[in-house]
Amino acid sequence: MREISEKILPEQVDWQRIIKTYSPLNVRYPEGELIYPVGAYAAGVYLIASGLVSDQSRPQTKRRRHPPLEILGPGNLIGLEILLRDSGGLHLSCARAVSETELFFFEREMFLNMLREEDEVKCHCLQRLAQRLYSLKERTSSLSYASVREQMCRLLLELAENYGEMNEGGISLLPSEITQATLAQLLGVSNATVMRVAASLPEVSISGRIALSLEALRLWLADLERTG
Repeated sequence: MREISEKILPEQVDWQRIIKTYSPLNVRYPEGELIYPVGAYAAGVYLIASGLVSDQSRPQTKRRRHPPLEILGPGNLIGLEILLRDSGGLHLSCARAVSETELFFFEREMFLNMLREEDEVKCHCLQRLAQRLYSLKERTSSLSYASVREQMCRLLLELAENYGEMNEGGISLLPSEITQATLAQLLGVSNATVMRVAASLPEVSISGRIALSLEALRLWLADLERTG
C-alpha cells in the first residue's frame, strides 16, 4: 500500500492511519476526465488526496454550460449522497477532475462503517459539509443581484483563501490548474468576459498563473458594499 499523498491538507483526521486500516482503492484521473455522472449509482465516497475537482449540478453540453457548484481540493470528500435517504442511491451531481487528481475510493459499506467507528472522520464530514453549505449559500445569495465584477471578486477571494499560495510580496498565487477557462466555467461567462472583468479589478493578473492581492480585493468589495 503506497503512502498517502503529502498534499492532503493538515486535518484533525489521521488519514494515513485511516487508509492503512480500511485500504480504500487508490485511483487517478487526468485533467478533464469525468469521475462520475449525475444519475450514476453512488457506489461509495472519494477522498481527494491531490488535485482539484469540480462538483457540477448537471453535465455540460455544447449548447448549454452550467457552472460547477464548487471547486474542491485535497481533504474534501465527494459522493456523500450515499448519506441521503431520498437520493435513490444515485449521484445527484457529477464530478470532474479540473487537474490531474488522486483520489481514495471508500466503498459504500466501508465508508458507513468508518463513520460509525471513527469519530474524527464523522467530525471532519460535518465540518466540511457545513463549510460547503455556507459557501454555497453565500454564492447563491450574491448571484441574485451581483454584477459579474462582484461575482468574480468574491470567487477569486474564495479560491485564494482556500487554495492560494502567498508570496513574499503579499500576492496570492492560485494553483496553476485554475486558469481563465476555469473562471469562465465557474462564472458561466466567456473567456473574453473574464479577461475584461479581471482587468477592471484592482491588483488582479490572469496572464499566466492567476495572481491577486487579497487586501486590494477585500477593500474593493467593502467599498462596493458601503456605497451600495
